[in-house]
Amino acid sequence: FRFLVVTPGHEVLNRLLDSFKGKKDLKTDNRMPETSDYKRSLFMREGSHWRDRFHLDILEPDAVKSNTTPPDGPFVFITNWQQFRLKSTTSNLWDKFTGADVEEMPRGEIIADFLSEYPDLVIMNDEAHHVHGKKSATGDELVWRQFMNVLYKRLDEGHKDERGIFLQIDFSATPFYGSAEKREYFPHVIYDYDLLNAMQEMLVKQLFLEQRQAIAGESLEELDFRAERHEPEGSHKRGEIKALSAGQKLLLDIGRKKLEQLTVEFKKKDIDKKPVMMVLCEDTRVADLTAEHFARLTDENGQYYDKNKVLVIHSALSDKELDKTRKDLDRIDMDDDPLRVVISVLMLREGFDKNNICVTVVLRATEADLLLEQIVGRGLRLMFPSYEYPQLQDAKVEAYQEIRRKKNPSNSFDFLFVVEHPRFVEFYNKLKEQGYVIGIGDTSGEPTTGDIIPVDAVTTRIPLYDIAWPIQIFDEGRMPEISRIDIKTLPKYQGDFNQLKKYLSKLIIQETHVETGAKTKTWKLDNDYFDYNHFLRQASKAVSTRGKTPILSAKQAEIAGIIDDYVSEYCFGEHIDFINPENYHILNYQPVFDHIVETISMAIIKLIEGYKFEVKKGVWGKLSDVPRIMVRESKSVVTERSIYPRNGYQPKGGGFERDFMQEVLNNSADVLAFAKLDRKHKLKVTYRDETGILRNYEVDFIVKTPDKIYLVETKADKDIDSPNIAVKVQAATAWCEQASLVPCNEYMSQPQEWEYLIISESLYKDNKGLSFEAFVPLCRGLRDNIVAKGKERLFI
Repeated sequence: FRFLVVTPGHEVLNRLLDSFKGKKDLKTDNRMPETSDYKRSLFMREGSHWRDRFHLDILEPDAVKSNTTPPDGPFVFITNWQQFRLKSTTSNLWDKFTGADVEEMPRGEIIADFLSEYPDLVIMNDEAHHVHGKKSATGDELVWRQFMNVLYKRLDEGHKDERGIFLQIDFSATPFYGSAEKREYFPHVIYDYDLLNAMQEMLVKQLFLEQRQAIAGESLEELDFRAERHEPEGSHKRGEIKALSAGQKLLLDIGRKKLEQLTVEFKKKDIDKKPVMMVLCEDTRVADLTAEHFARLTDENGQYYDKNKVLVIHSALSDKELDKTRKDLDRIDMDDDPLRVVISVLMLREGFDKNNICVTVVLRATEADLLLEQIVGRGLRLMFPSYEYPQLQDAKVEAYQEIRRKKNPSNSFDFLFVVEHPRFVEFYNKLKEQGYVIGIGDTSGEPTTGDIIPVDAVTTRIPLYDIAWPIQIFDEGRMPEISRIDIKTLPKYQGDFNQLKKYLSKLIIQETHVETGAKTKTWKLDNDYFDYNHFLRQASKAVSTRGKTPILSAKQAEIAGIIDDYVSEYCFGEHIDFINPENYHILNYQPVFDHIVETISMAIIKLIEGYKFEVKKGVWGKLSDVPRIMVRESKSVVTERSIYPRNGYQPKGGGFERDFMQEVLNNSADVLAFAKLDRKHKLKVTYRDETGILRNYEVDFIVKTPDKIYLVETKADKDIDSPNIAVKVQAATAWCEQASLVPCNEYMSQPQEWEYLIISESLYKDNKGLSFEAFVPLCRGLRDNIVAKGKERLFI
């Protein structure tokens, strides 16, 4: 397919190009492909065989010109709707006479001609509410929608019967016309994922309304939230703004102090992120006065908030100033840049989403309600996303649970602190009634980083206690060859076909009215739409799908073939002609259908059983690749034989891990080195779970002894019999077997052989006091027992 991705403007366009092609180095202006979203396993799993074969040309707006040769392969063309202006359909006699109507072909005409060369097109409209506005300001049809109609018409006329798919998918956070109670939602909304969902699933920052009733004796409740004005002149209702009010200055002071608190405590814990404050004004004059106010203030280091630290953006700036200021907004997420305060007049719309905004101060002009999205929408992106800072995730979850319990959070990771006048607290209370979890209170006395501490690998320990591992990629192999399934090895249905046929022919359903007990309707278990072909479609689809996820959709035709052979020749112990209507209705009986689907599913899982890992030649990972880990001081132990002087453990249910480190790994003479593996170490064992879905397994510990390197998993007794554990154990065992075949490099002071062990909590408690070496055979027996039980379940 070919794809067209349309954005509402340059800000979103640049964001999408960052995702597709990598972010720009703000100092060199060159893109960094390694930062592309294609490189993230969320979008393209590492080790997938098709990863290296995947190629999609990415065309920017300037790539399409009147003389551009259309690519032969698939591509995605990313542009903004302002490029879609078409040739005017009206002209006057004077223009024709003077030649004024002879102009360069509009960009929309060039793009429409280019895209209509292809028989298929998938269009994705970002911020698509712009497409569906009923009319533009002048009453004309919107350019964006007009272009889509022209494009469809040209593509249809150019390819006629050969035309493929023409699909348009819209994305918008505001899929409606109008506002408030006059909202009219678009008729084609098929999926709704709102801000409330995102906050509940911790995919955006959490909100905390920072309230301090008084600073230096001034009560905020009693102060005005509006700017001071001159007396009105003439017929004007309000005079010109002359100064910030005391209430506004106090709001700014509360926000500034929170910003400085975050900055100081982040630096104290060596957290290399820069908090930024955004001030939202409803008037350009107030924005300028706010900048002047900050210019007279000093930060926590005694340095003035000068033009390097404060940025003002509003529509009253000249075009040249506005263009430069928009580019300067990128400095918000540059942690080594001095910019700390951004002052805006509610003009930062789609695409302006930065990670480092931690404080928002709202300076309102009236008591009219603002939308929540207007207040917080530009600062919700995570500063510490779990895929970059996995070690902070547990602390973030704990803080979220604390504000749910109406307590102040014990840390401020991924919180957006909102500073508003107390008069508007009811606005946030109404949001809480809608399900939003919003903290309210004074956090000036709370630690912003909780008990998180940085733990650096000790340079003198690295030669003694570093441990390396060969980087391995899970080899998914080819798609299973369904033809290899021998139907004669599959279990038969436990029931005689002819008896079942006779039973179902007599089976009737009696409907009864619940309140009166009257029998209202009698009908046979039948389906006018059901035939053998329908059964094959439904059964093959059930086998090739897990939940709502297609797993083997490319093999559905082959799966239908093996189902056909199985049910016709073997399932009932004899050949049966299911084309005959007297026979195929048996397959609509749920127990029969379920048996067939489960039997074929298990046969396919057996086909792809076993775990194969492919070693990246010469590529090793090691503990010291992560020079710093973040741990919670209260959930960590001092460790001697590790490159890290402290190793953390799980906050919930982590007592077993703690005891295992303190009592066994720290005290056993046969343990030369160990570490609690952090997610940043990226030692992952890829496996298929019991339903066939590909997942990653992160083992708890890595342990070096004189003879072997061990991967060790500690597991609670309640989890030890889970089918998923058996699958993980087999995958990790296969990983270790493959790792043992890889010779160590000369500089590595460690054995070549690897082994995976698992220890349960009861096994540990029953044998407390044993050394690690003494635990090895016990853990080995538990591991082998888990594998044996797993094989009995057929989930191998």
